[in-house]
Amino acid sequence: MSHPPQENPQENHTVASPALHRHALPHGFWLNEYQIESVLGNPGGFGITYLATDTHLQQRVAIKEYLPSEFAVREGISTVQMRSDSDAPSFRWGLERFVAEARALARFHHPNVVRVLRYFEANGTAYMVMEYQNGENLSHYIKRKGTLTEEEFLAILLPLLDGLEKVHEAGLLHRDIKPNNIYIRSDNSPVLLDFGSARYSMNQERSIVTSIVTPGYAPLEQYDNEREAQGPWTDIYALGAVSYFMVNGEPPMPATRRVIKDPLIPAKEIGEGRYSTQILAAIDWALQPTEEKRPQSIAEWRAALLADRPSYRLSSLAHAASPAKNGNRNKAFGKSEHPLVQRWLTSSLVLFILALMMSGITLFLYLDEKWKTEHQLRLSYENELATLRTQFAQLDAEKKRVDEMLNLLMRFSDQALALDKEKFKKEQGEAHFIKYYKVDNVAPGDVLNIRHYPGDLGSFAGKIPRDADCIRYLDRSHFVFNARGPQLWVMINYEGTVGWVHSRFLMQNFDCQSPSNEAQIQP
Repeated sequence: MSHPPQENPQENHTVASPALHRHALPHGFWLNEYQIESVLGNPGGFGITYLATDTHLQQRVAIKEYLPSEFAVREGISTVQMRSDSDAPSFRWGLERFVAEARALARFHHPNVVRVLRYFEANGTAYMVMEYQNGENLSHYIKRKGTLTEEEFLAILLPLLDGLEKVHEAGLLHRDIKPNNIYIRSDNSPVLLDFGSARYSMNQERSIVTSIVTPGYAPLEQYDNEREAQGPWTDIYALGAVSYFMVNGEPPMPATRRVIKDPLIPAKEIGEGRYSTQILAAIDWALQPTEEKRPQSIAEWRAALLADRPSYRLSSLAHAASPAKNGNRNKAFGKSEHPLVQRWLTSSLVLFILALMMSGITLFLYLDEKWKTEHQLRLSYENELATLRTQFAQLDAEKKRVDEMLNLLMRFSDQALALDKEKFKKEQGEAHFIKYYKVDNVAPGDVLNIRHYPGDLGSFAGKIPRDADCIRYLDRSHFVFNARGPQLWVMINYEGTVGWVHSRFLMQNFDCQSPSNEAQIQP
């Protein structure tokens, strides 16, 4: 996803009008209990991501629709159709992978991987419903914050490594890791987004879907779409490129420019003095153009980032304890020149050195493992606490929204009850009451717009003058939810124009007389 210059760094998703993509579902469209609000970011080649409202839980969600533009188009308002019969195998194969990946990701409950809430099939395609994440992408975060300290760098990278390791253990690859797909929440914890772009499983026998390539972050093996050459090392290259971006402020050059003569300036030169040599060397290791020369697993790369190089310690210890360079060895242990005594002394010294080395190894590994365990526990507790804070904030916001909706419902219900009981006159020969409104709360010189659909984004159907006083209510209403809270829209008939208007600009009018035949008009 790409984003405009931010106004609120805590809620920085790009919201694009569905009109920007001719295949997008329209505003207000219903997918089961979800109502589409807008398109998130720029629609990609494999699908479209929407911002939607879960009307059951009254919370925002992100919904990714499988719509590979290479194989399919939108037919009418909602149905997805294949471009031709020859595209059917490719479309169905990608659809199966999309659904399989949604099932796999739905099992994850990792604080640093976006949570998949559910998936379903409709309109000839499939949809993946994910948590909507408030925050800003890593690109904007780095531009706003500037150079990161080593602690801030690791606080972002290590949780992402943990989450990505779980994804790899499930046999999946992300294959599009980049700063725009990493979000930093308000508590500064990272989350990896944008799964479900028809990426194939590591264990599949074949791949038909075109590869995803983001220059600077995609390794060479993604350009030729060779499945056998791709694995965890593919995502490690991308995350190494993200690490390079955090150190340098700019991504590395595209992998295709590094084939013959690599002009990339190593991270160990760019970040020298600001980050440890070990971290910078690990970044350069992850960015090796050839996949065989990169770390082959997240665990291997994490060890390179965090380990204290025990081989260096042990070599120094052995060098200090070794008697090979001591010319007075015999004097230190007495003056015996007997071969058996010398052999015994030598054997004892070797055993002593080995015991000392093993003790050092054991102590180092124990302390190193203890530090890692405590560090991971601390990160886990901090992430859980951040998740709870986010959930409490969401609950508080939803409570306010529900209170507003209930107040609006009570107001409208009281008005309707008063109309039914006291003011409406029963038309002769009719089995129901006909209700009328007049325009209210409209500024002088302004008019009340009629929309084809409920909501301010509904297309224009007509207008009502400010002094109009006999507007027929057609017994249909609909709630619209947006950033300003719930709105009640009602269907009316004004001089033959039927459409929807906002109820706050209407007031009941009890003095209108219905034409003799108006009761027969159906909405």
